[in-house]
Amino acid sequence: MLRKLLFVNFKLVYRFSQWNRQRFTSTGMLILLITPVAGLFGFDTRNTLSFHIFSIASALLFTAIFFSLFFRGRFSIIRKLPEYGRVGTPLKYLCIICNENKTAKRGLILIDELKNQFPSLDHFSKTKDPLDIKRSRFDRFIGYPRLINVMQKLRGGSITQVAIDYIPKQSEVVTVVQLTPLRRGYLYFDKIRLAHAEPLGLFQAQKVFYNNDSLLILPRLYKTPRLNLQSKRTCQQSGVNNASIVGDSQEFISLRDYQPGDSIQSLHWRSFAKLNRPVIKEYQDEHSMRYGLILDTFLNKKSEVIFEDAVSITASLITAQKEHDALLDLMFISNNTCQFTSSRGLADHEKILEMLACVEPVYDSNIHQVEKMIQHYCHECNAFICILLDLDESRLKLIKMLSILNIPAKFLLLRDLKNKDSAELIQENDVHVIHHDNLQQELDTLWKT
Repeated sequence: MLRKLLFVNFKLVYRFSQWNRQRFTSTGMLILLITPVAGLFGFDTRNTLSFHIFSIASALLFTAIFFSLFFRGRFSIIRKLPEYGRVGTPLKYLCIICNENKTAKRGLILIDELKNQFPSLDHFSKTKDPLDIKRSRFDRFIGYPRLINVMQKLRGGSITQVAIDYIPKQSEVVTVVQLTPLRRGYLYFDKIRLAHAEPLGLFQAQKVFYNNDSLLILPRLYKTPRLNLQSKRTCQQSGVNNASIVGDSQEFISLRDYQPGDSIQSLHWRSFAKLNRPVIKEYQDEHSMRYGLILDTFLNKKSEVIFEDAVSITASLITAQKEHDALLDLMFISNNTCQFTSSRGLADHEKILEMLACVEPVYDSNIHQVEKMIQHYCHECNAFICILLDLDESRLKLIKMLSILNIPAKFLLLRDLKNKDSAELIQENDVHVIHHDNLQQELDTLWKT
């Protein structure tokens, strides 16, 4: 009951603190904090002179707020976003500000904002914050610092304010804004604020422009080696030509003498005329490797950081195959069974990365559905790469099933250093462990073990 009451008041506290940060300058915030302290100690006017500080600070604040009411002007702002962004990589976009006034404007500040989403009590209670370990018991019990981090994650990024020194009358100014994405998925832009500090420099008048836009943020990428597994041959024909056009294709190898049963369509007529005996053209069917890439989405009690690493590694493996003649089938279970084929000429890698940007973990076991999916596609794939989030009984059953089907497979297990799985199980099932803290270093040696 107490936690529910605290959570209800968090929204009011957050909005009040955000309003103060947006309206008061750094100097104004200092005076705002001094004013109540001086007023508290200024009750005893005979023994202290704090009431003088309270009076002066209050007069300055009221004067600053009064002058801010005179900020006038007509403006319009257009936001131009890129097609994609990537987690952790700062990106820049343009904002076009049009000054529709008959006078020039100086000292403006552009503040672009992402949509603030206040979480529900259930979502807030289930969300784990790794920074809680470093916080005091009081902060962990109250939960407000954790709420700030949850809201920042839901918001998805941070945008730097831009100072605009001068805009000529009835003209446009193009300014560059920097955004740092903090998570994958869609970021939703809510509004743009154009702020102007009053003459005292304590309080900012603002004009708000509601421009709703969205931007897709792709997963973080790591350097991964090209897939090179010992795979089996399947009856499926592919290759560069089959990946680019419709129909089968064969590659010419050599010429040989005619043998009974050879097709007349394979005759090499020039050699026939030159040698005066039938000569047959020999061809070789083109085949390319086809890998099944399985993403484990059953998170259970694992940290969401581990799942984000799994999505990033999946995206990195797909990107590493972009320039090579290989088919890559991405498979995972979300709300429905999903299977996407990626290869040069078949599907755009960006489309698959776009789909990966929006995948969410599943908290009810779906390993049985993964087994069915593998059995359905096992005759089409030369080998499988499975990215696992755990090594429990259900995952071990999946590993044994691939062994029984005699399909070459590589198993990648994501975990942090605190998690200690059985070394015997890992070695027995040929599982490659990738730790969160040494992710890139262990990816560099992915296929060497």
